[in-house]
Amino acid sequence: MVNENENLDSQKPEEEESLDSLNETGTQEGETDTEKIAKLEEANKKLFARAKKAEEEAKALKNKPQEPEKPKEEPKTTPTPVYDDIDKKIEEKINERDLASMDLSDNLKSEIRVYAKAKGVPYREAEKSEYIGFLKQKEAEKIKAEEAPATSKGIGIKAKRDFANLSNEDIKNLSDEEYKEYNLWLKSQE
Repeated sequence: MVNENENLDSQKPEEEESLDSLNETGTQEGETDTEKIAKLEEANKKLFARAKKAEEEAKALKNKPQEPEKPKEEPKTTPTPVYDDIDKKIEEKINERDLASMDLSDNLKSEIRVYAKAKGVPYREAEKSEYIGFLKQKEAEKIKAEEAPATSKGIGIKAKRDFANLSNEDIKNLSDEEYKEYNLWLKSQE
């Protein structure tokens, strides 16, 4: 409404030019007073007609019941699944399944998780990395050292082996020295 009133108050370019030319020089060359008066009266009629029209429009706007402006409501949208999030969740599930299927210790599995997250790679790919390979090797050496027979003060004398839980196949795989020790153990058990 304010914009409309501003537009109504402004004069047409033709009227502005004629009024400006009259105001600047006071008289245009070759014009008489009667001609000036006639031009002024014509300009006044046009201005008066515009003012009347503007008043009528203003009254019409006042009489028209105004509807309060409603705040724009955001269209209600149903939450659509974000495909990237779904893909990530599926990939995580697959990674966890792969990790569970690996025949590794819990310590190595946690290292694989950390490595894969840091590098942004799947667990299978992390398992093949040099770092995880190194950790596997260290763990294998540790297990081998724990399973190896204990030696007494590094002299090279092996502690006696427990032969009670050996199967027939294990007995066949014994070395000559171990077999002799096994026979001695059998005799002591009788």
